[in-house]
Amino acid sequence: MKKYQHYINGEWVDSTGSETIAVVNPATEEVIGEISAANKDDIDQAVAAAKVAYESRVLVDMNPMERAKLMRSIADELRKISKDGGALLCEENGKLLAASEYEFLDAANYFDYYSGLTDKIEGQTIPVNNQVMDYTLYEPYGVSGHIVPWNFPISMLARSLACSFAAGNSTVIKPAELTPLATTSFFAQAVHNAGVPKGLINIVTGYGIEAGAALTSNLDVAQITFTGSVKTGKIILHAAAERAVPAVVELGGKSAAVILPDADIDKVVNATKVGIFSQAGQICSAMSRMIVHKSIKDEVLDKLSELAKSIKVGPGNEEGVDLTPVISEEQLQKVENYARSGLQAGATAISGGNRVDRKGYFFEPTIYADVRPDMTIAQEEIFGPFLSVLDYEDHEEAIHIANDTDYGLAAGVFTKDVDMATKTAAKLNGGQVYVNSWFTGSIATPFGGYKQSGYSREKGQQAIKSYLQLKNVGIQL
Repeated sequence: MKKYQHYINGEWVDSTGSETIAVVNPATEEVIGEISAANKDDIDQAVAAAKVAYESRVLVDMNPMERAKLMRSIADELRKISKDGGALLCEENGKLLAASEYEFLDAANYFDYYSGLTDKIEGQTIPVNNQVMDYTLYEPYGVSGHIVPWNFPISMLARSLACSFAAGNSTVIKPAELTPLATTSFFAQAVHNAGVPKGLINIVTGYGIEAGAALTSNLDVAQITFTGSVKTGKIILHAAAERAVPAVVELGGKSAAVILPDADIDKVVNATKVGIFSQAGQICSAMSRMIVHKSIKDEVLDKLSELAKSIKVGPGNEEGVDLTPVISEEQLQKVENYARSGLQAGATAISGGNRVDRKGYFFEPTIYADVRPDMTIAQEEIFGPFLSVLDYEDHEEAIHIANDTDYGLAAGVFTKDVDMATKTAAKLNGGQVYVNSWFTGSIATPFGGYKQSGYSREKGQQAIKSYLQLKNVGIQL
């Protein structure tokens, strides 16, 4: 079994402790590798390296065009390793092989996109009076700590890292312990081959309770980025508040698609396949609820049932597979428990509701109807291939049902009427609203949530401001 290492100060190193983390392929339940479990000393070592690199000003004082060139070199290296890196990511995460390879290409695109902003971080002059010259500067925070989730280990790492790097920060990254292998090996290799100066990017894997806590509490970490659960996000926000440092948090979701009476039902079905069954539903902004007008409910449910029957379940490297496993046995049991509770509460299983009788952490494509807004399955994030279908009679009722959760990450509306689409979008509580599709955004579109789904924004030009602080300078003439 191959053993993987952390990437600290430009070198691959083992943990100072003896504990290791075994990484399991969720499609086979077999251990595919192990990595040293980082402890507080390892995190402190990585932060110290990042601090030295930042204070050397090697990145801060680098000509913006040179910084952009370095970022494009990282992008080039990521593209070179997309197939080999994607194969390992497919094994440790369970997602489709094509999606795994794309994560490396997506990561490359993030570095290309934000490389274009390195010379556009501009301040302004402010008229005070004719005796004062006043202007503003944007400056990096220093050491930026990033805690990355397991569902998109490479894409989401690049989403925050490219922004942070473009702004001039040094970074310490803690990948999720469930999916650390492709990150500490292939991603780190791309950084290394691109010639990134030592200490600017460090990757250290450990359990959240020790390594994550050590990173967020380290006094030399000046900014924190986290994507994950609401519960863990609040712990991290408390840690950041204790030290009065800024944090970017993107948390969970319970996103609803509102289906108006005139909707194109084929578009609804196509969006459902992508929105809740891709990545086994393990996407924060997944279409986990559907709110359908009663006049078309039966037709929609019939077509959704046919969709579920057509979905092929299997490992991500098998031809023709649509639905891959959930990440772990623990997650599989969680989805099972929600399915059971939904039936007990009075919902009707249109399809699925059970784990698949095979090796691996597979769950059937699941669609429940007759779901009431107060049911647990309509309120809590399940993070599995599980769609709850609710119905409504009038438009305001649909909006109320859609907004009646603690979350506000995404939402959607399906209609042929553009006027109704814009009116509905304006009333939905969500950081992004998709119309007649799902996941319509790109790197250039801001992403983030309302309410318990977090705040700040990733992606787009707006995101880079989260990795910069503003300084005002006044000169008496």
